[in-house]
Amino acid sequence: MTFEIQLPAQVGQKPELDLQTVVLLAQSANDAFERCVTLALQKTRATTVMISLHCVDSDELKVVAAAGQRSSEAVGRRLPRGQGLSWHVISTAAPYLVEETLNTRDAHFVGGRPRSGMYLGVPLLAPDGQVLGVLSADTTDSDEILGAPDAQLLLVLGQAAGVAYDRWKALEDAQRSASQYQQLAHLSAQLETLTHPDDIAREALGMLLTLSEFSIGAMMTVDEHGQVHLSMIQGTEDTTKVAAALMNVHEPRGLITEILAANRSVAVADYRAHPDSSPELLRVRSILAAPLRSGQRITGLIGVLKMDTPQPIPAELAALLDMVAARVDRAQERIATFEQMRQMREAALRAVGRVLEGRDGETFGHTDRVTALSLRLGQALGLGEEALQHLRWGAYLHDIGKVTLRDDILRKPGPLTAPERALMQQHVVAGDHILRDEIFVPREVRAVVRSHHERWDGAGYPDGLSGDTIPLLARIFSVVDVYDALISTRPYKPAWTHARAMEELRRGAGSQFDPHALAHFEALFGQAGEDHDG
Repeated sequence: MTFEIQLPAQVGQKPELDLQTVVLLAQSANDAFERCVTLALQKTRATTVMISLHCVDSDELKVVAAAGQRSSEAVGRRLPRGQGLSWHVISTAAPYLVEETLNTRDAHFVGGRPRSGMYLGVPLLAPDGQVLGVLSADTTDSDEILGAPDAQLLLVLGQAAGVAYDRWKALEDAQRSASQYQQLAHLSAQLETLTHPDDIAREALGMLLTLSEFSIGAMMTVDEHGQVHLSMIQGTEDTTKVAAALMNVHEPRGLITEILAANRSVAVADYRAHPDSSPELLRVRSILAAPLRSGQRITGLIGVLKMDTPQPIPAELAALLDMVAARVDRAQERIATFEQMRQMREAALRAVGRVLEGRDGETFGHTDRVTALSLRLGQALGLGEEALQHLRWGAYLHDIGKVTLRDDILRKPGPLTAPERALMQQHVVAGDHILRDEIFVPREVRAVVRSHHERWDGAGYPDGLSGDTIPLLARIFSVVDVYDALISTRPYKPAWTHARAMEELRRGAGSQFDPHALAHFEALFGQAGEDHDG
């Protein structure tokens, strides 16, 4: 037999107020719940007391606190709508008493096996009357009887727990929002300092995982052919199987197509129930992802995954992901702009070098040849990316100072006179001066321009530097520049064979050239098996 208990018109006697005070003095929402179930177990004839909160996003009841029999098994358990007697309390917002649960439909038993006993549940109410959950008590495996006095006591405790929970939830929401804004401000500041897309994605995904209960973050990129591929994955659990499922390059399909076509984040609380779910991703239960764009072009997506158990996706988290995606979008646009400017600058510097080689009477392609060979030698010597860029620019601009020389000196087919030679040697100083006022040209590039005619023994120009005092990039380029001059046709000489040129370079080891750089230069041809004769 079941019957409903009407809410008493008035509660508030001193013992009841004392109980309320104990709950209201809690230091957190969880503390309030623990105090509530402990007091209810002490003051009633129940053998088990539980608090179940209504999770609106997933429409489940989640046990958040319990005292008495099987309490440790109960906490954390989730009950979908219709499973468990507490759903009746949620539906009616009123106390509910069941005299015998053994054969009652919808009854749920923590241990799995039906047991005899009474059930009493009362609504957990917020100050505005909203039903937050259920405070329930039962007398499983006992002869105790629950009635109206127990219902009144539970109502008092439930009211206090509801007020405490509402207060602490508001505080926690405010703290969470403040933390999110702080993290977002940190992310925004970090994105301003990062230049590589992988670094940007890693920072953004790490923040999303920190601020949510999702366990894996990923970014996928759409290439220029419209193909999708995984570009980043990280998480708080093993990502191997998810990475393997997403690794293959393919055309957008299923949920990925839906996300890429969306204007904002897409939330899937239960991926298994999605019509386009992939068999390879069946462990994935919840997905929140947003498209990425650079201007009008779709560049990919960024999102987070929850494995095995569905994860409610609050609107606040979706809004946060949209903000993160917008920041990643802007960062990618900035990087794309920088890359476009870099390519334009590279093209301009290369064009300057090719114009100079034409005026100098050099063989066509001298600039491209010395640039490519210098970079190979620099890589063999272990130069980093930035140093290689400086070497490349130095190769483009190494003879820019020759624009200050007259054609009759620059193109003279015979030997130069002493005064002419002195003027010719000044081209490296002139080149350094030309570039000094260009703020985008690093001093390492100017060092190649100024010092590529210095000699290891100190007999070079313009500064008479020797040994390791000659900048490394200039020492590298010096070997390559002389080599290319020897194997090329010039107004004053025919082209030499590779073997003859290498013999000449060896004679200059330790006098004209850095012997260490020259040894690595020789090794380039030996390892590649290249034949440069002829």
